[in-house]
Amino acid sequence: MRRMLSILGASTVLSSMAVPMAAFAADAAPDAAPSPEQAPPAATAATPAEPQSGDGQSAGGLGEIVVTATHRAESLQKVPISIQALGAETLAQHQVTSFADYAGLLPSVSFSGLGPGQSEVYFRGIAVDGGSLSTSGTYLDDVPISAPARMPEVHIYDIERVEALSGPQGTLYGAGSLAGTLRIITNKAKIGKFEAGYDVQVDAYGKGQPGAMVEGFVNIPVNDNIAIRMMGFYDHEGGYIDNTHGTYTYQLGDNDPNTTYTVDNAALVQKDYNPVDSYGGRINMTIEAGDWAFYPSITFQHLDAKGYFNYDPRVGDLKVHDYSPTENIDRWLQASLTIKGKIGDFDLVSSSGYFKRKIDNTSDYTYYSVHYDQLGPGYENYLKFKDHNGNFINPTQSYIGRIWQSKVTQELRLSVPKSWGFDFTVGAFFQYQKQSNDDDYQIPGLSKIDLATSCDNGCEWNPAIKRDGFYNVDLDQKFRDYAIFAEGTVPITSTLKATAGVRGFKANNSVYGFSGVASLALGLGCTLPFPADQRLTCINNDKPHYKETGETHKFSLAWQVTPDKMVYATYSTGFRPGGVNSLAEMQAYEADRLTNYEIGFKTNWNNILRWNAAIYYEKWTGIQYTIIPLGYFGNGGTVNAGAARVYGIETDFSLKLGKFTISGSGAYNNAALTQDFCALDPATLVPLSNCSDNPDAVAAAKGTRLPRQPRFKGQLTARYDGDWGSVKDFAQLTMHAQTMSTSNLDTYKNSLLGNTPGFVSFDMSAGISRDNWTLTAFIENMFDRRGQLSKNTFCAIEYCSGSSRTMPIKPQYFGLKYSVRY
Repeated sequence: MRRMLSILGASTVLSSMAVPMAAFAADAAPDAAPSPEQAPPAATAATPAEPQSGDGQSAGGLGEIVVTATHRAESLQKVPISIQALGAETLAQHQVTSFADYAGLLPSVSFSGLGPGQSEVYFRGIAVDGGSLSTSGTYLDDVPISAPARMPEVHIYDIERVEALSGPQGTLYGAGSLAGTLRIITNKAKIGKFEAGYDVQVDAYGKGQPGAMVEGFVNIPVNDNIAIRMMGFYDHEGGYIDNTHGTYTYQLGDNDPNTTYTVDNAALVQKDYNPVDSYGGRINMTIEAGDWAFYPSITFQHLDAKGYFNYDPRVGDLKVHDYSPTENIDRWLQASLTIKGKIGDFDLVSSSGYFKRKIDNTSDYTYYSVHYDQLGPGYENYLKFKDHNGNFINPTQSYIGRIWQSKVTQELRLSVPKSWGFDFTVGAFFQYQKQSNDDDYQIPGLSKIDLATSCDNGCEWNPAIKRDGFYNVDLDQKFRDYAIFAEGTVPITSTLKATAGVRGFKANNSVYGFSGVASLALGLGCTLPFPADQRLTCINNDKPHYKETGETHKFSLAWQVTPDKMVYATYSTGFRPGGVNSLAEMQAYEADRLTNYEIGFKTNWNNILRWNAAIYYEKWTGIQYTIIPLGYFGNGGTVNAGAARVYGIETDFSLKLGKFTISGSGAYNNAALTQDFCALDPATLVPLSNCSDNPDAVAAAKGTRLPRQPRFKGQLTARYDGDWGSVKDFAQLTMHAQTMSTSNLDTYKNSLLGNTPGFVSFDMSAGISRDNWTLTAFIENMFDRRGQLSKNTFCAIEYCSGSSRTMPIKPQYFGLKYSVRY
């Protein structure tokens, strides 16, 4: 085994050098339903040779991969952008059910997070936390569902494919796609064909608890013009993080040895205390009426994730000391309607979407309180509280988050007839987003303290601003985006075509509400406490809306050297609007922009080898960066941190040799600042305008590496598919590898957190299939390597780095899955 792993590791290094690797894919999904991106029924009938979407494997060689990243169905090998596509079969072969699972297969994607439903996605090293919007867009079919630091967890089942579009898309995708776009494409209802299937899985973490999952789908042809497809699932994941016993004795902000309070987490001690239960479903319909087709869809999911998914290495491997319950309950619903039809000879597409989400998040915040206690005397007003019986109350804070998100989107696209000999699409886009927060940083029992004996010689007022909250965040954030766009592709010669596009946009963002402590509310003349069952009763953040207009561009040339080999060059730009900070004391921040220069090739060699690659250079200006100023209870805002550049290469290959398939993908990204990032002025909460003559005021010098992104990330898979009489057998081995990454842009803060080291992990699966059933045994991270993805703190890094926690890759995980298809 050791020799085999050595050979496999050497193969990875060689392939990463000799086969520079951008669009991983493998397997075909026969009889795919017409996508809303494709032509309506009448046009489809006229083009029976339309390639089928999927991974592109066939019995005799590599098949064709069809994607809809450009809003029309076309071969991946003909699209002049860097795109990685994971089809249904590849997703199943790698036991993909969640974002973290498929992110590991996408070399240009990295992420940070606190657990399921709490991830932030990055592309190509554009990986600095900041802003009210994500740097990367996430779409479920045609509808954006992006949410910064809380990407909705879409269960991956009955999914046609996942597409990852690296770099700014310039024209067809807007404000949420500065650095790249993830698209999750669901299976559509198929007319004229009954299909059904189910999957049952039992699994367990190597050092954790067992779990189980049940999934199923059915496709029902109602009549010759209508079909309905339904999917449902339930998944229980066992935990693997242990909350171990710990105590801490507070000095309560003074130097009196007789005034102490000891906390003990014995009541919360539990092995494997982070189980996850999730369930949900989806209903898709296809309705055809002449030249028109309608694709209504509704998806619902409910997630209940208990405990932390980051561990504290100071406590032990996969161990923490938590003193308050932690849980994230996340439920969301998305409804969409895509309409495809004709106006004369012109093709019209309308995509409408509605997204609604409710999050209830409780989190242990002990180490924020511990930090204040360790500062020494003078902090009685933060820690020293007594009840009416004369007993000290537990001063430990916990976070209670109540978050509501909603989103309405509408896009229209009109394309010229295909008979015109060129492609040209014009469109318009509108999006309205709203996020409401009613969050407490609470001390249980604070609202009922005895004022005379609490604080430093008595409290002037009760510091409980709302419920038991010491600090309250009660905000409405609204984002309005408008855009018009046009993109066209014109053949210059029979083998050379040019694509050009422009997108004009308008953004209007606002924040309204309150964030702060009781003394701040009293200074505004507000009545305390705030009513527990009402919102927005006191306002300290009602700044003018942030408004911005601008445009992005795209231009590319594609040369079809031979029918199966293409070379292309692309220029594209992206943007992310600025906005009003939720922390009232901070000023508005401006938009950041990304310019991408890319050259690539896509090749297929006799249907045996597919090899694609792209090299690129990107310029990022106005970087939006999150700052947590000291003294604001872990709350922060966004500033513009200057400029950076990224250069890199993405590549992928698939090689099919009879019953063996070897595939791999990898990316190298070198991302760094191109100017100094100055430290924050504590008086204005804005970075200093010039720090070149003052080294102590430089937060990150020119040349500082951007955080969160490994220089190299890649994966290599070897698969065997054989026949054993009437039974088919298969075996697969995958290696994942990535190099170290930094944790924060600010070099001092990064020195407190530390870097995340590189790692290598291995997955293996094997199984048999016969007729309509398949039995698969799998093990992920077979050697239980503790790969680190990110490091996180409870509050400002300067305060809480001593209690930082580490987000690991999935620990050793194994299971058995039985699948049936009808």
